[in-house]
Amino acid sequence: MNNKLLSVSVAAYNVEKTIEQCLDSFIQSKKLDLFEVLVVNDGSNDNTKKIVSAYVKKYPNTIRLIDKKNGGHGSTINAAVKTASGKYFKVVDGDDWVDTDAFDRLLEFLKTTDADLILNNYQEVYPKRKKQIDVIRHYAVDKIYSFDDMDPLYCLPMHATTIKLSKYRAVNESISEHRFYVDTEYVAFVAVAAKTVIFNEECVYQYRLGESGQSVSPEGMYKHIEDLIFVVERLTNFYFEKANNISPIYKKYILSIIDTRYNMIFGCFVSFKKSDKDWMLEKFDRKMITQYPTIAKKVNLYNKKCIRWNYRIILPVLRFLKNII
Repeated sequence: MNNKLLSVSVAAYNVEKTIEQCLDSFIQSKKLDLFEVLVVNDGSNDNTKKIVSAYVKKYPNTIRLIDKKNGGHGSTINAAVKTASGKYFKVVDGDDWVDTDAFDRLLEFLKTTDADLILNNYQEVYPKRKKQIDVIRHYAVDKIYSFDDMDPLYCLPMHATTIKLSKYRAVNESISEHRFYVDTEYVAFVAVAAKTVIFNEECVYQYRLGESGQSVSPEGMYKHIEDLIFVVERLTNFYFEKANNISPIYKKYILSIIDTRYNMIFGCFVSFKKSDKDWMLEKFDRKMITQYPTIAKKVNLYNKKCIRWNYRIILPVLRFLKNII
């Protein structure tokens, strides 16, 4: 394929039920020559590869299949980054899709800007309702900002981001593999990559939610809480590795990510129905307090901070109170 304006990485693991909706939203575009879709088959054992192969055969200049052993969501991004040819790079999950008309307008916009990072509103799609997420907030549309002008508490959603590929590659970090919740790592690296930011009004990404078994469902969070803990520890290491080479605003931004995810971990444990993993919270928090006290002690845990008084007593009490309220 010749160099494209945009490369889209599509993570595909056992998505035979949704991948057609995803790919159809791209091939219905009127601007197929401007972008490539890199479908990374992450060791699927259903018909995902067969379905995608049919699209590759029909749209060889737009759809490309990267077939690899299972390595998790992070590995699909890593694989796509290595082979992408676009000026810009965007990540879409194989069970999500884009609004085709909005996507086409985004492509036209990308032709006119040289900003490092483009941010769009996106839509959460539940089985019986939809909710547009306002990413733009108080920022002006189509105005280029320095990242230093951004609110350090502003959290970049993966679904909203389109990053200049050369800038992302220059960060020289790979996403953790065989882990869930690594979109947190991705947006942290995107933030460090971006020196300039622009907001675009198109609502492109359609984010499927509310399905049982998703990693963000309550049962998914319980099953994979170890991965969220791992990601927070890795981002903390990343922060200290980069602390001397990044500006104060980037430091504050990464710290805000760590803060929200740290708080999320405590919230998850309070919400869990089971207690057999409670020891993980105590081990994680004590490790952070010992190794990174300046971060761990400043994390805003709100009323959950009292868990630190006695993990094995206070955590079950808060869980009980949450379940009866």
